[in-house]
Amino acid sequence: MTNHPQERKEAMSNPKYEAIGSPTTKLIEECSELIHILCKAERFGWDNYHPDDETHTTNRFLVLSEIKDVEKRIKELKKQIFSTEVKR
Repeated sequence: MTNHPQERKEAMSNPKYEAIGSPTTKLIEECSELIHILCKAERFGWDNYHPDDETHTTNRFLVLSEIKDVEKRIKELKKQIFSTEVKR
């Protein structure tokens, strides 16, 4: 995995990793990624981008992308909650 935002995002959406982890763990991870990019957007600007990003993907776009990922994981967790009993 690399520190480049787009490459990191592509690595995380690799289908071979989709089955690893519970819906809860996946949601926690996605929330942490959202928090991370929100902090970057607030600190460096919403329309700024990583200096090594040749595509100039803005923090605004990355935040929206992470929100989409969080929403997906919320749906998966809700599905699990309503279909089975969550183990403690």
